[in-house]
Amino acid sequence: MSVQVINIIHFKAVPGRSDELGQRLGTLVENLRQANGCVDYVVTCADTPGEWTVTGRWQSPAALQAHFQLPALQGFIDLLGARLACRIDLQH
Repeated sequence: MSVQVINIIHFKAVPGRSDELGQRLGTLVENLRQANGCVDYVVTCADTPGEWTVTGRWQSPAALQAHFQLPALQGFIDLLGARLACRIDLQH
């Protein structure tokens, strides 16, 4: 039996920049879906305006750990510097 693992990232948009944040998250997720061991990566808009959730599903804990080393993950951090997101919360 295989074990899948999940990582979840919650984002809070800077006021007035939610749509732009959602577009950037979509682009990042498209790139990350190509990573080895990725089962799925999706972006959803939360019920609360300006809040977004990114969920990744991985084939194994090792695949998730390898994912954390990908340069593409820096794109999530860059959203803070670009003043698109004012909060990021990672759960894994």
